Amino acid sequence: MGIPVVDFSKVDGKERTNTLALIDRYCQEWGFFQLINHGISEELLNRVKKVAIECYKLEREANFKNSKPVQLLNELVEKNSDATIDNVDGEDVFLLSDENDEEWPSKTPGFI
Repeated sequence: MGIPVVDFSKVDGKERTNTLALIDRYCQEWGFFQLINHGISEELLNRVKKVAIECYKLEREANFKNSKPVQLLNELVEKNSDATIDNVDGEDVFLLSDENDEEWPSKTPGFI
């Protein structure tokens, strides 16, 4: 079984209803999907990825690694060398908007 795929070129055609239904289904059942034929250039996607990685390393990684959930997981692993941690999902999220200037990355070149 692979990752669900949505062909975005069909969202404006005869298959619009079916395509939107697929998006709804994949969001509910999977929580994600691969979007193809969206019209975003490979160059732009690569630039966004590069800046996002730089932003995380320069501005987010230290706080994430020092966060309470990560510290608790590290303590659990250290105390129980044979313990396994299942179903762990970590993420680092911050909202970028005009009203949230204090969260806007200030140390990452190219983040504008």
